[in-house]
Amino acid sequence: MNEPVLERLPDGVAVVGGDLRIEYLNAAAEALSGWPRAEAIGRPYHEVLALRDAAGFPLHERGELVPRLRTVRVSPERELLLRRRDGEERWVAVRAAFDRDETRHVRAVLVTIRDIGRRRRLDHARSDLIATVSHEIRSPLTSVKGFTSTLLRKWERFNDEQKRHMLTMINHDADRVTRLLTDLLDVSRLEAGRLELKRQEVDIAQIAAHVADRLGHASDGRPIEARFPESFPKITADPAKVEQVIVNLVENAIKYAEGSIVVSGEASGDEVLVHVADGGPGIDPRHLPHIFTKFYRHGQGERGSGTGLGLYITKGIVEAHRGRIEVARGDEGGTTFTIVLPRGE
Repeated sequence: MNEPVLERLPDGVAVVGGDLRIEYLNAAAEALSGWPRAEAIGRPYHEVLALRDAAGFPLHERGELVPRLRTVRVSPERELLLRRRDGEERWVAVRAAFDRDETRHVRAVLVTIRDIGRRRRLDHARSDLIATVSHEIRSPLTSVKGFTSTLLRKWERFNDEQKRHMLTMINHDADRVTRLLTDLLDVSRLEAGRLELKRQEVDIAQIAAHVADRLGHASDGRPIEARFPESFPKITADPAKVEQVIVNLVENAIKYAEGSIVVSGEASGDEVLVHVADGGPGIDPRHLPHIFTKFYRHGQGERGSGTGLGLYITKGIVEAHRGRIEVARGDEGGTTFTIVLPRGE
């Protein structure tokens, strides 16, 4: 056994003898189990590698470390819970290889252990995302189906104002589905580095005014204002993506904040700054380092928890424009997102 090589491996490696006692741990296995090598060697393996399945059954009680079939030389990977020496439990992926003698009895078991906590968190986040996306799509589609079905069956019973209201709601809910699908496509493009920008001259002040007017109808009467100086410069950017960024930030404020929402801008040298500020209680400082992480949701909000993709996509779009985005909590409450974009040519 080449111990110097095993010491450099990022995965934990343990050697269990034929008597099912620990013969060797590498440094990664020490860190994962919490057992110093000097204390672990010679102990029954289940004291050091206290493994159990998702149902809570300890591995050693079922005799599952060493298979009954004597022809088996490698076991498939299994996801198990490892109880560390300090009592903390971690999800790990475990595989084993068996060294057998001429009679096929096990002389030693080489066990590899990999921490998969992050992988499982991502899997759970993806599962939550699928459930959330299903709900987010079903809700507007149910509304669209209801309104269209009602209009088709009872068209003559409604006056023009009622028809206009229902068609407006259909249009609004169709936009919600379109934005959600756009978000999902943007995530895949961002991760593949294939987000395309169609750069042209952009009037951010005009876009912000349009967004404030359009989303004002979905803000339960909360005022949304666009405040830009008349001299605010135009920039070179993708107008659709800039609008998507502002929409994401305003909708985030509608979901999670309170009070009025103000979109404002200022020019600074070769850059422009766009602020989206709300008058709510402000984001808890504990959430700030994670706010732009994919699938991260910092609150439930009045209008549902969302997909946890909006701010992640927003950051990706801004950085694709060679810009940056910052978030700050005001001294008296409220949250301000600041987009910094280069003016470009």
